[in-house]
Amino acid sequence: MKNSCVNVYIKREKLLFAFLLFNILVYVFTPWHPVQIITFFFIFIILFSRLYTEYLIRSIRLIRRDSQLRGFRHEWIDVELVVENRGMLPAFMLALTDNPGILPVFKGNKYLLTLYGKRSIVLSWQGLGTNRGYFTLGPCTVSGADPLGLFPFTLNAGQTTGLFVYPSPAFVNIKTPQGNPLGVLKSNNPFNEDMTRRRSVREYTFGDELRRINWKASARMSGYNSTYDNAALMINEYEATLSYPLMIFLNADPAEYNLKYRELHLERAIEAAAALCVMASKDRQALGLVLYSSQDMVETIAPSAHTLIPVLERLALFERRNIQNEENSGQASTDRILKEARTLPFGTRLVYTGPALDEEDLRLIERLKSSHISMEYLFIDKKFLPYKKQQYHIKERGYEIL
Repeated sequence: MKNSCVNVYIKREKLLFAFLLFNILVYVFTPWHPVQIITFFFIFIILFSRLYTEYLIRSIRLIRRDSQLRGFRHEWIDVELVVENRGMLPAFMLALTDNPGILPVFKGNKYLLTLYGKRSIVLSWQGLGTNRGYFTLGPCTVSGADPLGLFPFTLNAGQTTGLFVYPSPAFVNIKTPQGNPLGVLKSNNPFNEDMTRRRSVREYTFGDELRRINWKASARMSGYNSTYDNAALMINEYEATLSYPLMIFLNADPAEYNLKYRELHLERAIEAAAALCVMASKDRQALGLVLYSSQDMVETIAPSAHTLIPVLERLALFERRNIQNEENSGQASTDRILKEARTLPFGTRLVYTGPALDEEDLRLIERLKSSHISMEYLFIDKKFLPYKKQQYHIKERGYEIL
């Protein structure tokens, strides 16, 4: 269709230039003034229209507001474009079309507008992120012509917009067995101090809380200051914050999922991992990800305070590998959990997300407690084993994970 339109435009331009040449010859060689006036009028119209079109081509600009967009699956995503007319002449009846790729469009990505000189307008449309992944939106095309429509043109904007569609938004809130740490942001406010990390002691001043009194240090100071009637009480001062990293082990090996619900359960496990990342980010905790898709395909993002976006992007880009219909045991993923746990820092909260593990695998993993690693399990299968305190069942549907 596009090639046929281009051919029509080329034929039209050839006919117009042939007509222009004919009028020039008639104007030059005819002695009759009325005929010269008529041919001069046609020459002027054709040249003016051509120059008008060339001027618009050099004046109109298409600019994308965002080079990268991010959104969650099943959410509407806003895309904005800026159309500028940097020249003095108005552009009549511009037809603008933005290529949405494979995104279903809610509000029209096609516009018909008139743009006067030295003006700009912001156009927006909405697309639905039906599938998780990375997509390219654009390029955008704008079609127009001179006021008489003799010389139509089409401009293609080379700019495109990258779109990350994250897993579906979901909510999860699981408390750590030791309690939630305070966070990683430093603050001078004593309410944000971590009462488990004492930094120093100082003298008591009016208004200090009694629970901050260090009685042992106060008794020692009383011994040193025995000549005084009243020895000063000593008050504890603490570190600003404490953070226990959250490490998510996502078992995305399709061979370990039940064949009947493989697609549904695997996607739901990915959504659970994304929800855990958002939960950790809200609590200001460092988070990391181990994406296990097979024995030879393991990706690790080390725990950090700024890994939420990289983790969500990696989950958006994940595509499961093609396998046969056979199912494997969870022993391979268990070995990988034990291997990854050896490199984790003290106090890391390791959360397994995926299909249920066998009882023997759970017993092997529970030995990690001696390494000061707390283990929790989010199982998509309705299969619970003896360690019930750390096990949670992932709902197969809905906004809430647990």
